[in-house]
Amino acid sequence: MDRLIPWEDFRQTLELIHQKTRKSNARLKPIDVILMFKLLILQRLYNISGAELEYQVNDRLSFMRFLGIGLEDKVPDATTVWLFREQLTKSDLVQDLSHRFDEYLQKSGYATQAGQIVDATLVPVPKQRNSRHENAGVKAGKVPGSWQDTSKKL
Repeated sequence: MDRLIPWEDFRQTLELIHQKTRKSNARLKPIDVILMFKLLILQRLYNISGAELEYQVNDRLSFMRFLGIGLEDKVPDATTVWLFREQLTKSDLVQDLSHRFDEYLQKSGYATQAGQIVDATLVPVPKQRNSRHENAGVKAGKVPGSWQDTSKKL
């Protein structure tokens, strides 16, 4: 996507939310606005929560490459992403940025299609507890004697 989207074209608009002049360098420097915008794009494309976004960025090398960060770099947490989105919303910039992003994709012959990251969970397979003799009886249409006491098996 980096070849399709000129990310720096968004910088001037994104930096409108950081118009306050810094009185002191004692605070942490703000996180790069392009990185934060890319995080919002990932969140939108994959339809994931802030906490899930934070986890996926730490877990997926493809997300790290897209964001331009390395394994040792600190990833903005869910609250930071939420606050950034809130600042964009209060500044009425979300619609404009989203529209411009979609326009760049369309000019390149692509369109956004929101997806979902599937959570695969391993679960134990139910084990067969019947003996061969009981299985033969079940196949013949008989109810094993041990099942008479357990109605849920019937």
